[in-house]
Amino acid sequence: MTSLNPVFTIGKQISEAIIIHQHVSEEIAREKTIEMLKLVGISNPEKRYYEYPHQISGGMRQRVMIAMALSCNPKLLIADEPTTALDVTIQAQILELISQLKEKIGMSVLLITHDLGVVAEMAERVIVMYAGQIVEEAKVEDLCENPLHPYTKGLRWLLKFCCYWVNSVGNSITHDSIN
Repeated sequence: MTSLNPVFTIGKQISEAIIIHQHVSEEIAREKTIEMLKLVGISNPEKRYYEYPHQISGGMRQRVMIAMALSCNPKLLIADEPTTALDVTIQAQILELISQLKEKIGMSVLLITHDLGVVAEMAERVIVMYAGQIVEEAKVEDLCENPLHPYTKGLRWLLKFCCYWVNSVGNSITHDSIN
């Protein structure tokens, strides 16, 4: 979320990407920017266009980054830790947004995360990297049921431990996909 420049409005930053990559006028870029802000669920996009990053919430900043990434109609969205530093409710909203946009636009998503809960919810196939090397590749179900590499086993154990701890203090998290 620190990818946004604090001295430029969010509209200017998205429009700049559109102008550079699509070779359109500022007015067309502004219209496309407002359209993209609507697409990612930002209310009152005409007003938000003129706001600075510090004037909006972390979840909205993440939506702005997604709007910017999608503004040039990519076939692949690379989402690097898209839920980092967001509370659980906003994390769920961002993941749902990415899923909806994937289906609506017909793009692929490369999700980079350490959170196996996010992987279990979002991915079809998983590649696990450790120390810069691919150490495991599998369908999500296979990886969750039978992780092979010690690093993957550790991630799975940590997720199970966290789910157990949260459940023990009275909250509810389902983790059937990782048992």
